[in-house]
Amino acid sequence: MPSDDGKQILKLLAEGKIDVEQAYRLLRALGDIEDSPRARHRVTEDGEQKVNVAIPLAIARVGKMKLASSGLVRGHLGKFGIDLDELLRSVDFPGKIVDIADDEDRVEIFVE
Repeated sequence: MPSDDGKQILKLLAEGKIDVEQAYRLLRALGDIEDSPRARHRVTEDGEQKVNVAIPLAIARVGKMKLASSGLVRGHLGKFGIDLDELLRSVDFPGKIVDIADDEDRVEIFVE
């Protein structure tokens, strides 16, 4: 559970005032999270890559991220009944955890 300062950092992240890397560095400096593997999200639509982002897993697990790519990833996963937050909370190992293709659209999520 993040400290009060950590919660403020997450609020700044959710508001878009800092980016994921800044939040990660600050939370790590506070001792709220340790070095963490990253959850990489890739989305391809109509054969064109739309999202390729790596989010520290410790930050992604805190809750719903308000990232520009998050809605796109959630939308594609939602078609298949997959909840992104639940998925990220349950991952304990590196490797590919989602690889879904639908016509020319594809969603990949893996921990690196």
